Amino acid sequence: MAWRKYHTIWFVMAFGWVALYVVRMGISPVLGMIMEEFHISYATAGSLFSAIFLSYTFMQVPSGYLGDRFGRRKILIVSTLLWFFFSLGTALVQSFAMLVILRLLTGIAHGAYFGNEKPTIVAFTPAEKMGQGQAVSFMGLAFGFFLAVFFSGMIADFTNNWRWVFVVFSVPSIITSLLIFKYVHYPEPGPRKAPAEIRAAYKKAFMGRDLWLMYFLGFALLYAYWLLATWMPSIYMEMGISTITASSVLSGILGLVGLPGLFIIGTLSDTFSERGFDRKWFIAGSALMWTLLMLAMAYAVETRCSSAVITILYLTSGFFAFGVWPPYYALLGDLAPKGIIGTTFGLANLIGFLSSWVAPFFTGWIKDTTGSFAGGMYVAAFVLMAGVILILSVKKRPMGITSGEIN
Repeated sequence: MAWRKYHTIWFVMAFGWVALYVVRMGISPVLGMIMEEFHISYATAGSLFSAIFLSYTFMQVPSGYLGDRFGRRKILIVSTLLWFFFSLGTALVQSFAMLVILRLLTGIAHGAYFGNEKPTIVAFTPAEKMGQGQAVSFMGLAFGFFLAVFFSGMIADFTNNWRWVFVVFSVPSIITSLLIFKYVHYPEPGPRKAPAEIRAAYKKAFMGRDLWLMYFLGFALLYAYWLLATWMPSIYMEMGISTITASSVLSGILGLVGLPGLFIIGTLSDTFSERGFDRKWFIAGSALMWTLLMLAMAYAVETRCSSAVITILYLTSGFFAFGVWPPYYALLGDLAPKGIIGTTFGLANLIGFLSSWVAPFFTGWIKDTTGSFAGGMYVAAFVLMAGVILILSVKKRPMGITSGEIN
């Protein structure tokens, strides 16, 4: 297969996700060290983890709009540069308040990435390759998750200081800025659409029934994801894994398992979509399997099964936890109004990432109250089941007209 421009775009955007995720998730394995240094509870630690998503979430619609209006390339370059500096700043904080502020600022920079990265994939990728394009892009997310959770604990143990995690993990950010500057080039924008067309597009994005079902589905999927991403290292330590390195290694392998899930489900959704099979069935099937695995994992934690059993369930769930996203974003791109794809993706991520505030705190609160993470995991399973019902309620068949704007 000949190398095309869209392949380069896929891999540049994927590297951006690696850079974003090591900064975002590097905090998870060292939450225990931060709790000890600043004398905070599990619930407060969950809120600290979620702080980055407070500003990240509110940046979604503005960043998508700015990219639609002024150019996605500029926003992508600026955002990656900013979180490079904020990551370095995190390593220098001397108070809990400053740590929260730096995480909020990092969230603003991260928030500008998603609303312009996903539309960039849509713009450069042929319609028949959309699942693969979204899969390759999000492989960076999965690999970044692995690198962050796997190496964060090692760095913290080796240096005996969690701050070095953010020094090391700042480096990929500056590399991303250079890659986007060199390889991501949009043509000059054409004439602006008529005001009536623009109003109709925004009305659909903010009031369309099927789009709102997709937005709420994103919330359900991300709720379960952020529970695992935040608390699995702590769950492992509760099960008897004695060191930060060991618990972070086990937790980080989820990202590696997600790599084949992303590519296999994304590619299959492309193949069957060309034959008239609706992508929503791939989304529903993946979400259902994840629901069943989450229920089994909750029961295993409740009954204190061996860490081997929990690891098998956890890693198997990773295949579907990551694999569900390529068909989700491909379908969302098809349903989005042409011309404001960035705004639509931003709104979807805004609704979805509200879960990043709720899941870590609520699960931490349940742990503080009951002494176990099992209750929070049961809640996540029921939220996932609601997501299955939501995707099955999507009625409109997408036309795929928003794909491959730039070849």
